[in-house]
Amino acid sequence: MRISPYLDRDCIKIPLKKHKKYEIIEELLDLIIQKYPEIDKQKTIQSLMDREKIETTAVGNHVAIPHARIKNIQKVYLAFGITEKSVDFDALDEKPVKLVFLLLCPEKKLNTQIGLLARLSRFLHDKKLRKELAKCKNNQSVINVFTEHENKHFS
Repeated sequence: MRISPYLDRDCIKIPLKKHKKYEIIEELLDLIIQKYPEIDKQKTIQSLMDREKIETTAVGNHVAIPHARIKNIQKVYLAFGITEKSVDFDALDEKPVKLVFLLLCPEKKLNTQIGLLARLSRFLHDKKLRKELAKCKNNQSVINVFTEHENKHFS
């Protein structure tokens, strides 16, 4: 499963302007909603916050992947941002977060959500990939980094 097809230039923000966990989640969600206004912001933000209360979505190594399954959406939405300053995301490894992916999946697509989360987590354990992403200065460079990484691993 590739990540690059889910990356949308309009749903990438460098740098993120907010400096707190829940504000960053909302800032990324706003990117998706600007492009897809049919998404119910209040229900979606509530689902994301409820998920975050269960357990942190900071997966370690300065990465967080807030995510939720949403009832009335038909496709997967992915947003990405790089924080201006490292942010406390209550990570289990206690490292602040710099790279944040926001993943929304249709409620009935549990396998898709699990597959994407697993792939993102696996990719982002690669220190070189994290460093390359952290150096990105624009939206297209993020897509290029992911595409190149996937081409090396899926050719």
